[in-house]
Amino acid sequence: MIDTELWSIAKKKPERKKFPLKEEYFKALEAHEKARDFFTKIFPKLKIYMSTLQIAEIYHVLTFRGTRIPKEEALEIIKAIIEDESIVKVPVSLKHVEDAVKESIKNNIHVWDYLCFIPIKDYIDVVYTCDKHFITIGKCYKVEVINPINTWIAI
Repeated sequence: MIDTELWSIAKKKPERKKFPLKEEYFKALEAHEKARDFFTKIFPKLKIYMSTLQIAEIYHVLTFRGTRIPKEEALEIIKAIIEDESIVKVPVSLKHVEDAVKESIKNNIHVWDYLCFIPIKDYIDVVYTCDKHFITIGKCYKVEVINPINTWIAI
């Protein structure tokens, strides 16, 4: 699994004017470059599993949160994900929703993270992420968590 935040960081180049401190901008730029490297060097070698909810989440994050990319560009990314045979798309069931809500209540982690993870949990052994929440999820479900940008973000 590749968490949505990595997709976002890779696809959205930071704009200097949005950072009050130069150091913050350079840190964001470095994360962007590492995420892009991950997608160009590591991603092609992987078989990825993704819940169908995550496809919509990626579109939303790219077009409505933070720095926004054009909706047409985001649509092309979504089409590429849908057509990519190395990405296995797993539908979200009502049982997944129920389990995600229960886990969210228990661990105080966003239900959206669980709706991305729970449908695919039986198929994966690694989550690539920079979201600290997945450290807890990884421990609970005995899944390795790898942060390809070496910076943790609390979302």
